[in-house]
Amino acid sequence: MNEKDLSLDEFTPAPGVITSLSQLTREQFLELMSSSHPAAKNFRKYHKREFHYRNLSYQVLNEFFKG
Repeated sequence: MNEKDLSLDEFTPAPGVITSLSQLTREQFLELMSSSHPAAKNFRKYHKREFHYRNLSYQVLNEFFKG
């Protein structure tokens, strides 16, 4: 089986699944950032790590084109 055999529905998230922070209301976002729930803590930890790696990748990309 390859990608051509898969239907578009298999690549579409289920209804109600949050796929980006922009889908949250202001209240939901503030709750996520201030909650002591383990899932919220994990989200913040992974988001911080992702932000760090994204910044590193931008630095490396700029170094590549400068040098």
